[in-house]
Amino acid sequence: MLGLERGLVKLEPYNDKWSKLFDEERELLSSQLKELIIAIEHVGSTSIEGLFAKPIIDIAIGVSSLDVIIELKEEVKALGYVEVPISIDGKHVFARYKEKKITHFLHVMIYNQNLWVDQISFRDYLRSNLDAKIEYIKLKEKLANKYPNNVISYTNEKKKFVDDILKRAKELW
Repeated sequence: MLGLERGLVKLEPYNDKWSKLFDEERELLSSQLKELIIAIEHVGSTSIEGLFAKPIIDIAIGVSSLDVIIELKEEVKALGYVEVPISIDGKHVFARYKEKKITHFLHVMIYNQNLWVDQISFRDYLRSNLDAKIEYIKLKEKLANKYPNNVISYTNEKKKFVDDILKRAKELW
């Protein structure tokens, strides 16, 4: 089942359907936004085979400039997405809901700049490093049990691990 109520943390075992659901959404986004975007990538835990995840599809959209993000906002709203207020410079987030549950997040940012590179590097490192993936699964389960109703604390406590993985990934470049 896809979707989770806002603010909750509930992990599910990896589901092969997640990549199919991403593919469907990528097709929709590509067909509607093709003039505005450079790249669309499946990111987040649902993009990493074998990883436990909140059942929400995270999609990174790379654009050429912040001006394009402003233009893109209206287009994604027309597709049923709602802007999520976040405080990360250069990144805009949109959510799609179904029956009060978030099913998709769009992370719109400038292609190949730091935020983009970090999202892709984190995903690719965990895809290729089984030990790191197992370590992340254990951390996520511990934090999900500790913060089942507090996604902000859950996310904040993962930050040290994420930063460590990004450091390891950069050492491989």
